[in-house]
Amino acid sequence: MIVKIFRAGATFKAITYNFDKIAKGQATLMKVSGFGALRHLHEVRPEDYRNYLEVLSGLNRNVRLPQFHAMISAPDHAIDNDKLAKLAGQWLDRMGYKDQPYILVHHRDTDQSHVHMVSTRVDRAGKKIDSAFEYRRAVNQLNHLLQKDEAHQAQLDAGKALQYQCSTKAQVLLLMEGMGYQVREKDGELLVYKFGRQLFAINEKRVDECLAAFVPDKSQAIRWKAIFDKYRAFYNAVPERSIVSLSGGRTSPTGPFRSDLSDFLRKEFGIELVFHASGNKPPYGYTVIDHLQQRVFKGSEIMKLAVLVGPDSAVLKHGIPESQTVETAGHSAKNTQLTYFRPYLANDIDDQQIHGPRRRRQKKARTNTR
Repeated sequence: MIVKIFRAGATFKAITYNFDKIAKGQATLMKVSGFGALRHLHEVRPEDYRNYLEVLSGLNRNVRLPQFHAMISAPDHAIDNDKLAKLAGQWLDRMGYKDQPYILVHHRDTDQSHVHMVSTRVDRAGKKIDSAFEYRRAVNQLNHLLQKDEAHQAQLDAGKALQYQCSTKAQVLLLMEGMGYQVREKDGELLVYKFGRQLFAINEKRVDECLAAFVPDKSQAIRWKAIFDKYRAFYNAVPERSIVSLSGGRTSPTGPFRSDLSDFLRKEFGIELVFHASGNKPPYGYTVIDHLQQRVFKGSEIMKLAVLVGPDSAVLKHGIPESQTVETAGHSAKNTQLTYFRPYLANDIDDQQIHGPRRRRQKKARTNTR
């Protein structure tokens, strides 16, 4: 279950957006609450809701962005529309919008069932609804309604990460980062953070025990090298970031690096390639996570990055012929259901062996190797 609060707006365009979806048959108006005299109208138009919210917002001209627009999304259609709308209403109550006018609109234009909520950040007394730590409170309140124990889940996820065969502490941290956690080292412990607060602490001795149990698997590395070498002839292996449009016609790269080859390997083999880069520079290395065998490799153990993205890597417009079977020893391409990590590395993570001497000359702190 996911909650998202959209950027506040000066006007109530979210009303138009949601009712356009309704007009196209892609959404359903589930609930209208707190609109007072509008309930006596024979027919209420979208502009009536918008005008009502604008008039109420006018009670406090200091609030220049009064529109409140949020969404709660379920991972599938396992939760019916009425239960999802009820959950959204309860969430709004906990976020301070219980007595506010709002609409709930259920959208069915994607594979994920989701409800949009639109209201105003100005209450009937002209005071602004509290928005301090809004995102953190949004997630915490949703988890509370779902009776989800965040600290317990962090412990379970840490246990999963420590089951992987890792050769360095940094690889363990990479797995935790991939599950959405931030990890800080302090006084012999790894402090695990999520939702803006500390949830759990891992004793570093436990991590050391995990690393001590590491056994290299050169045969598996050789198999993956053959797979990489085979399919980089069909899929573009050059890592790149997504491009987002900015105001003034500008564009900017965003998110982690990925490639057509890495997307294919993740989908078909449960193999995740995590590229390491500094700032907007091209990646200087990568890590390979084998989720089926629960093993982490340094990319260079399988294939050096320069070779992986080398000139003999080609792109075929039509991909791999359907007649080709995509299998390797112990791995099936079609019968595997996985929950993948989605790592995003901080930009300042680099390689100690390469950059360590320069850091020591500049008296900078050491960072972990991947």
